Amino acid sequence: MKVIWTPEATQSFNDNIDYLITSWSETIINNFLDRVDEVVQRIKDNPDLYPLVHKEYKIHRCVVVKQISLYYKVTSSDQIDLMVFWNSYRDPEQLPF
Repeated sequence: MKVIWTPEATQSFNDNIDYLITSWSETIINNFLDRVDEVVQRIKDNPDLYPLVHKEYKIHRCVVVKQISLYYKVTSSDQIDLMVFWNSYRDPEQLPF
């Protein structure tokens, strides 16, 4: 299964890393990075593992850590698009789908 990082996923991931760098310890940053690797691997192994939250667009939501969720879409039998890493403090009405 191929995982594609959309520009929005890349940017939101980098924004979260930048925030962690300025506000948290290296341990927290490394834990977050490990957790992202873990959930992306789980998604690759079982794309339907996490709940479908937008049926029309077939978008799933995975809670990476309490404050950040990863939204992704299974676009074909062999491809998953990571859509965005969303901070739970932001307004969900602003999600790009």
